[in-house]
Amino acid sequence: MARGIYGDGSLFYDNGKQLWVQTIHYTLPDGEHATKKLSAKTKARLRDKVRDFNDKLYMDNLQSKRITVRTWLQQWLEVYIKHGRKQKTYENYRDRVRYVYPYIGDRQLHTITGLELQHIFNDLLLHGGTKQQGLSSETISCMRRYLKAAFDVAIQNGYLSKNPVSGTKRPKKEPSKIVVIDEVQVAKLLEVAKAGEYVTYGVQNPKYIKHNIGTRYLKMCYYNFVNLGLASGMRCGELRGLKWSCVDFERQKIIIEMQIVTTADYADIHDEPKTFKSRRVIYIDVDVMSTLHRYMVYQSQYAKLVGDKFINSNNLVFTNTVGNQVCVSNFRKRYYHKMLGAAGISKDYTIH
Repeated sequence: MARGIYGDGSLFYDNGKQLWVQTIHYTLPDGEHATKKLSAKTKARLRDKVRDFNDKLYMDNLQSKRITVRTWLQQWLEVYIKHGRKQKTYENYRDRVRYVYPYIGDRQLHTITGLELQHIFNDLLLHGGTKQQGLSSETISCMRRYLKAAFDVAIQNGYLSKNPVSGTKRPKKEPSKIVVIDEVQVAKLLEVAKAGEYVTYGVQNPKYIKHNIGTRYLKMCYYNFVNLGLASGMRCGELRGLKWSCVDFERQKIIIEMQIVTTADYADIHDEPKTFKSRRVIYIDVDVMSTLHRYMVYQSQYAKLVGDKFINSNNLVFTNTVGNQVCVSNFRKRYYHKMLGAAGISKDYTIH
């Protein structure tokens, strides 16, 4: 007759067979419940059998949940990352993890090893990117961090037994390249921006550059854009999202309460400032505010002159020729980089 060892009777000694017996209750991949009895002459041997059986159950469960790296990462992004985060943040996660798709995107998630991931990180560091110029160590570190988070969730959901990213090494951080200019260069940049002749910089046939009311408006707009940026330290998105209602000429201050960011899909989004502390008030010197006020008057005159072709529905300080928000790529390539070139300053210099 069997003699129970524990209250639930799952482990007992069978006197007739002289064996230790363990009853295991488990769930099949299809959801059905099953029972398995294991036996051995000693408790130690029975423990080994139970461990081996549980390991096999776990691996069978993984096999039943076969999922590719690409499919899992896309699910993780959609369920765990997209909701509750800003669009720009979500796109940052999405675009970083995409780098592994050409290597292991179609592989089964549970087959990936740390050694394999390390080879991928090393290759991307040397040859990654659209131009195969290599990705920065910061980009690799971000991708590694995001993959680790995604695989941790995969473990919690039973798709992995261990995280392969743990077997990789974070790349050595590269020193940040920061271009600094002195007061003389700042004065030169503002002089070039104000004169507006920079629009022909680097152009082989300057006669093809249009000089009309729209061109004059953009020169004035971008001069004030740069002037205010240098005086305030505002981010490009904050300058793009600045409204006239947030400019207090009487108290000489700028209120930062919104920014415009361009997503990876080239959509402009009106968003809150980057961080909580980014909501702030900046006091500006008299000369810069006076220049900005003259520009406000000029913008109003320009709007009346072009009529319904200029619709600044968001009351933005800086706009294109029809009243829409400033396009970042257009500003940088057609205007800002030319300003820097004409002023003899590296194009790596950023206003912020």
